[in-house]
Amino acid sequence: MIDPLRLHQSDALFLGRITYTGLILLFFPLKSPRLLNALGEGHFHPPPGPFDLFESYPPPWLINSVECMAFLFFALWVAGWGKWIVGTGLTLCLTFTSGFFYSAGKIDHDFVVLLLPVFLTLPGVTPKRALLFCLAVYFASSGIAKAAGGWLDLNTQASLSWALTYSHAYGKTELLLAWSLTNLPGWSWEILDQLTVWFELCVPLALLPPLRHWIALTIPLFHLFTVLLFGIDFARLLLVYLPLALLCCVNPSQTHPAISHRIRNMLVSLCFIGLLHGSLYLWCHGNYWSLSFPVDPPGLLLFPLLELLLVTGLVLHLRIRSRRPSHFR
Repeated sequence: MIDPLRLHQSDALFLGRITYTGLILLFFPLKSPRLLNALGEGHFHPPPGPFDLFESYPPPWLINSVECMAFLFFALWVAGWGKWIVGTGLTLCLTFTSGFFYSAGKIDHDFVVLLLPVFLTLPGVTPKRALLFCLAVYFASSGIAKAAGGWLDLNTQASLSWALTYSHAYGKTELLLAWSLTNLPGWSWEILDQLTVWFELCVPLALLPPLRHWIALTIPLFHLFTVLLFGIDFARLLLVYLPLALLCCVNPSQTHPAISHRIRNMLVSLCFIGLLHGSLYLWCHGNYWSLSFPVDPPGLLLFPLLELLLVTGLVLHLRIRSRRPSHFR
C-alpha cells in the first residue's frame, strides 16, 4: 500500500507521471491533426505564435513520425529514464500535435497540460513551484483578458451575454442555465462578472504558502460552477491538478522513497501496456482510443471528486504538521 503521509519527493514525481499517463491513455486522449490534414490549407488558421510560420498542415508522414516519437518519449518518461531530455522531447512532441490540432481556428487551452512533462524533469527547478507558477499565469491571463474586455464594467453583464449565447446559439441545456436565465436578476449577473474576474486574478496568490491550500479548495468549485452554468468543462486540467496535489502531499521529513520497486515496476508495466495498445489503435484506426465517462460533461463527476481529494489531502497535511518536529515546520 502507498501511505500518503510518507510520500517522498521521488514518490510524488513517480505517481504524477503515472497519473498523467494513465489519464491520457484512458480518458483524455492526445490531440491529433491527422484528420484535419485532409482539410487542406484553406482551413489552416493557426493562432499567433510559432505555428503561424507554417502555410498549411504538415504532411501525414511527419505527423505519424512525431506521434510515434511521442509514444516512445512517454514510455521513457513514465519509467523515469532520460530525465529533462526526455521530458523536453515529450513536451515538444505534444506541443507539435496539439498546436496543429488547434490550427483550425479553435482556441488552445492545453498549454499548461503540455508543459507538465518538462516541468517534472527540469534540473534545478522545484516541480511544485513551476506548476503553481504556470497555473497562476493561466488564470491571471484569463482574468486580465476579461478585465480588458469590459467584465468589470458595472453597466454590462458579460456572464449574461455568454449564458444567452450558449443557450440560444449553441443550444446548451446545462443544469443551471435555463433556471438562471429565467430567475436571476440583472445585478446578480454583474456580481458573477466581478467574482469571476477577481477570482482568476487572485489565483496567483497560491504562490504564497499561507494562501495556497485555501485557493486550491476553491478552484474545483469554480470549475464545477462553470460546468453547471455554461457547460464549459475544464476537466482536462486534472492532468495538472492531480500531479500538483501529489507534490503538495510530500512529507519533508521523509528521507527515503516509500513506494517499493515491485509496485513501481507493476505501475510502469501497466503504462507500457496502455501505451502499446494506444499506439496500435492509432495505427489501425487513425485516432486515439479512450473510455467514456458515465456522466457528460465529465467535470460534473470529476470536480466534486477533486474537491473531496483536496479536502482529504488538507486534513492529511495538517496531520503531518502536527506530527512534525518544530524545526521542520
